Amino acid sequence: MSKKRIAVLGILLESNIFAPVTRREDFEQYQLHRGDALSGMISYLGLADGYDWELTPILIAAAESGGPMDHDYYLELVHEIEEGLKQAAPLDGVFIYGHGAGRTTKLDDLDGDYFARVRRTVGPETPIVAELDLHANLSDQMVEAADILVGYRTNPHVDQAARARECCAHLQAMMNGRRPTVAYQRLPLVTAQIAQLTSPDKPYGKLMTEAERIMAQEEAANVTLLSGFSFADTAYNGFAVCVTTWDDETAAVEICNQLAEKTWSLRAEFVFSPHSIKEGVAIEKAAAAGEAARPRIYADIADNPGGGGRGNTIHLLKAFAEAELKGVMAGVYYDPALVSAAQAHGVGATFDAAFNTAEENLLSGRWNVQATVESLFHGAFDSRFGINEGQPVNLGPSATLSINNGTIRVIICSLRNQVLSPEYFSVAGLDVREANAVIVKSRGHFRAAFASVAHSSQVHEIDGPGLTTADISSVTWSSLPRPVFPIDSEVYWTPEARLKLSASVE
Repeated sequence: MSKKRIAVLGILLESNIFAPVTRREDFEQYQLHRGDALSGMISYLGLADGYDWELTPILIAAAESGGPMDHDYYLELVHEIEEGLKQAAPLDGVFIYGHGAGRTTKLDDLDGDYFARVRRTVGPETPIVAELDLHANLSDQMVEAADILVGYRTNPHVDQAARARECCAHLQAMMNGRRPTVAYQRLPLVTAQIAQLTSPDKPYGKLMTEAERIMAQEEAANVTLLSGFSFADTAYNGFAVCVTTWDDETAAVEICNQLAEKTWSLRAEFVFSPHSIKEGVAIEKAAAAGEAARPRIYADIADNPGGGGRGNTIHLLKAFAEAELKGVMAGVYYDPALVSAAQAHGVGATFDAAFNTAEENLLSGRWNVQATVESLFHGAFDSRFGINEGQPVNLGPSATLSINNGTIRVIICSLRNQVLSPEYFSVAGLDVREANAVIVKSRGHFRAAFASVAHSSQVHEIDGPGLTTADISSVTWSSLPRPVFPIDSEVYWTPEARLKLSASVE
């Protein structure tokens, strides 16, 4: 018997409609692999482990969260995927390593569009399973194009490989003749990203626990709960429930409605109020005076590069400096121009550091402060901890600046990155365990690795100006379905699961 031939492909982008356009160079700098160069990703995800398959790697392109993808470049990539699939034919299955919250400058449903192109290329009978980020916005087109959608179950995301292996199991089951049935629905519930952690005490965690129970008892082949990504600002925004059973439409609909009702019953628990910058300064002052446990972690959530933030707003850092707080480490700030200035002055030099001179977004802010160049380095390393364990990280040419007579140290990078672990500091020779306070450009993914150095009680979310603010009621939306909780005061909803159209076609 010949080996089953499985194509591997994906375009991953979380699009923040308010951020600058994501272009070719953003993918080239972050992750763009073709053919045999996908071997590292295939190994990381554990694809085909335990199966007698022949994998056909096509293309995986990923960029740090940013604005909509340049449409012309998107067309280049999907054309390459289509041609790769044609050349690889015949295929027994397709694994899509996707995200689910992508847009282009002309499409509001990047993922649904390329899923549909894959389906048209391989035909209606070839099984397609797609892995999605937990923050995907579920479109009808995504559901119809794929046979099974499998979303992450953890936030911070630490189960990418586990979900990939689950996708493989579903592919094998379909190649063995099993028939999936899918029911899904979206709720008028759009929450701040910071309210979507999946620890057991959080509302999302409670829902995931129930989903795990359902799957453990084999009531459903898969239960995917997608909190969505609000800043994509599409007609598909909203918490989504997607349930797959093996040829059981009744169970799929009932479970989908059951979980949707439970989600709606918990909606008030998704409302989250972070601290203001002023409150953050007061917290650190009081903690330092009382010799509280350290390090204290201050998440600059309004400027999360992992959600499309520019990674360079200076408001929290400036407030800490003006308050003369001591023992502060901050990173990583995206400012290529400032890195170049530090390189020109050299290690040991003190100069007038101008933050964000080349940044056009007004929310980033400008700041001039006397700083000393403490180190210059290239921020490339292989991560050993957190959500990108085993993956390469590249901050590009970087610098460490000290301000306020060395009481505050700031890491500046030339490639925009979200802080995911203490390694983003140790690559600069800084040990966060020695700090009183650590400012991280991150929303919540840092928690997976920082748990080893700081208890959750030492973590404080700080909101302020930025492209990923938690105050979603302050955002001017254009496509977000309304009314929606918690932005609107009166929202009425009843569960109504939909069956995937092809699920009821003989």
